[in-house]
Amino acid sequence: MTSTIDRDRGAPAPRDGAPAPRPPGEPGRPARAGRPRAARRAARRRRRLLAFALLASPALWFLVADVARRGRHLLTFDRLHAAGYAATVVASMGFWGVLLYVASGRRGALRGMAAGLFAALFTLACGVQGGFHALYNVYCSIDSQIHSQSIPWSIVGTLPLGHPRVIAHLALAFGLALAALALGRRVVRPRRRWRRVAQAAVPLALAGAAVIPVSYRVIQSSSADMIYFHGVAAVVKEHLGITDDSPDLRVQRRQTAPVPRLAARPARPRNVVLLLQESQRADVTCVEHDPACEQATPFSNAAAPGRMPLLQMRAHDSTTAISISNIWSGVSPTERREVLSSAPLLWDYAHAAGWDTAYWTSQNLMFGNARLYVQDIPVSHRAVATQLDPAADLDYGAYDRLLTDRVIEEWGELVEPFFAVVHYSNIHYPYVVDPEHSPFQPSELNKAPEKNDEFKNYYRNVVYLSDMAVGRLIEFIRGSASGERTVIVYTSDHGESFREHWQLGHTSSLWDEEVLVPTWIDAPEGTLAPEERASIAGAREEFVWHLDLAPTFLDLMGLWDEPALAPFRARMMGHPLTREERTVAPVPLTNCTWLWGCAFRNWGMMQGPMKIEAREWDGEFHCFDVRTDPLELTNLGEQACAPLPDLARALFHEMPNVTPPGRPEVDWRGE
Repeated sequence: MTSTIDRDRGAPAPRDGAPAPRPPGEPGRPARAGRPRAARRAARRRRRLLAFALLASPALWFLVADVARRGRHLLTFDRLHAAGYAATVVASMGFWGVLLYVASGRRGALRGMAAGLFAALFTLACGVQGGFHALYNVYCSIDSQIHSQSIPWSIVGTLPLGHPRVIAHLALAFGLALAALALGRRVVRPRRRWRRVAQAAVPLALAGAAVIPVSYRVIQSSSADMIYFHGVAAVVKEHLGITDDSPDLRVQRRQTAPVPRLAARPARPRNVVLLLQESQRADVTCVEHDPACEQATPFSNAAAPGRMPLLQMRAHDSTTAISISNIWSGVSPTERREVLSSAPLLWDYAHAAGWDTAYWTSQNLMFGNARLYVQDIPVSHRAVATQLDPAADLDYGAYDRLLTDRVIEEWGELVEPFFAVVHYSNIHYPYVVDPEHSPFQPSELNKAPEKNDEFKNYYRNVVYLSDMAVGRLIEFIRGSASGERTVIVYTSDHGESFREHWQLGHTSSLWDEEVLVPTWIDAPEGTLAPEERASIAGAREEFVWHLDLAPTFLDLMGLWDEPALAPFRARMMGHPLTREERTVAPVPLTNCTWLWGCAFRNWGMMQGPMKIEAREWDGEFHCFDVRTDPLELTNLGEQACAPLPDLARALFHEMPNVTPPGRPEVDWRGE
C-alpha cells in the first residue's frame, strides 16, 4: 500500500505494519541516537569500572578479610615481605578475574564449567582459610596439609566441618561466590576476542596458583588463597609421587570411640592438672624438693615444696607425639593404627563424667599434623601456640611465659571439678633462651663435639627460663580459690641427649638420657585419701612408666572403678600410682608407631631395672641394669635380660643391622 498524507498532522502515513512515528514535541523516552555521545561514553566507562571492580572483588575480599584478621601483623612486614604480599594479591586478582570473566559469558559450555570451578574454589579457599584462622589464628598452609593421607580431607584443611565457625565461613564463602557469579552475568559483558583469551588462560591460572611461591610459615606474607592453593598442590604432588616431602608417618584425624556417660566417685573432692614439659632431662631437674636446688628448675622447686617425686619414671619413647598418646590414652604405643587413632583421651573421659576440661599449649600444632591429635577433644578452654603468637616458631612454639599468662587469665573461668593440661614447649630445639636469665656458664648454641659442655649449659639455661613460667603458674594456682583443691602432676614428654651415646637431641634412641623423665605429684592436704598419698609416696624409687599416668588420672577423677570404663581399661597396661599394684610386666619402648613414624628404627623393652635397646644397625639387643649402671655403659649381653630380647623380637620383628651412612660402627660387645 502506498504512503498517504495525514491531513490532520501533515505527516506521512506509515506503511502497513510499521509503527507510527512519534511527532516532534510529544513526551516520551528520546531515541538512543538522540543521546549525547559524551553521556554514552560515560555510561560505558561506569559499566567497565563496575565490571573491573567485580572481577577484582574476590581477591579484594581476601585482602580486606586479611586486614581485619591480621592488620597489626601486616604492618610489621619489611619491604621484601610487603612486596611479596602485594605480588600475591596481584596474582590473586588475575586468578579470580580470569575465572569470573569466563563464567560471566552469555552462553557456552565453558561458561558453566568456569562458574562451577569459580564457586568451588572460592568456597574452599575462602571458607577453609576463614575457618582455619578462626580456630588457629593462622592460615592453613603446606605445614598443616602436607602430611595428610587423604586428598579430600586436605582440601578442607582437615577441619571439623561441624564446628559452627567452620560452617559459618564456608556458608559465607559460598554465598559470596554465588553473588559474584550473578552480578558478573549482569555487569560483565565479555567480548568474543577477550573471552577466548580468558578461556585459554584458565589452565595457566590454575597452574600458576599451584606453583607460585608463597610465604607460608611464621610470617605468612602472602595472600591467604595463594597459601591455600600452594598447600593443596603440595599434597596432590605428594600423592602422585612427584615429590617426597612427607616420607614419614604423621598424626592423622582421630575418630575417637564414643565414651558412655560416666559417674565420677573420687576419694576426695579435687581438680586435676597435668603440667607437661618438653624435652626436659631428669638430671637437670630438682625432681625431689631441694632447698638449695642447684639444677635448672629452682622456680618450680620453690613453688611445690611438698611434692612427691617419682625418681624412676620413664617414657616409652623420645618422641612428643608418641609420648602424649601414651600419657593421654594409656594405650600401648605398639597397638594397631585403628586402636591408636580411636582410643579416647583423658578429656573424653572427664567430659563424659561431667567435668570441665581445658587444654592450653605453647606447642605449635602445625608441626607434623600435631593439631589433629587434639582438634576434636571436648574442652571449654583451649589455646595453642599460634593463638598466643601468630608468629610462633614451628619447632619451639610460642614463648612459655605467654602460655602461663593465658592460663592465669582464664583459670578463674573453669568450673570445678575440672581436668586441665598445660603443655609447654620452649625446651625444644632450637630452644628459647634469655641472656639475662642464663646462670649456667659458659654456654653456647654450638653442636660441635668440642663445645658439648657449653651446648649443654645453653640447654640448662633454656630449661631455667621455661621453669620461670612453670613456677609462676604453680604459685598462681596455689594462691587461687581452687588451688587448695587441685592436684598437680608434672612430667616431661621425653629427655634430650648430649652425646652420651654419641647422638644429640631426641627421637633417635631409647637411652635413659632420652627416656628418663622428671616427674612429681603435688597434692595439697585433703585432696588425697591417706592410702592414695601413701601409694604415691611409696613409688618414689620404684620403676614406673608414662603408661601408668592415664590410669592415675582416671583414678584421681574417680573413674578407674567405673563399670562403664571396663572396655577402655582393658586396653591399658599401666596401673594407677594411687594404688598399691604396680606395672611389673615387660613394657615396650619405641620411637616407631602407627601414630608417628621414625627417621630410623629403634626398639627396646624394660622390666623393672632390666632394659634392652637396639637400633636398626644393630644385630642384637644391648642389655643393661639401669639401677647399678645408670649411665648404661656396660652391655650385659642378651642372656642377662632374658626373656626381654625374645619378647621384643616377637613384638618388633627382625632387626636389619644396617649402619646408616655417616654413623659410627659401634661394637657394644667389646670384641
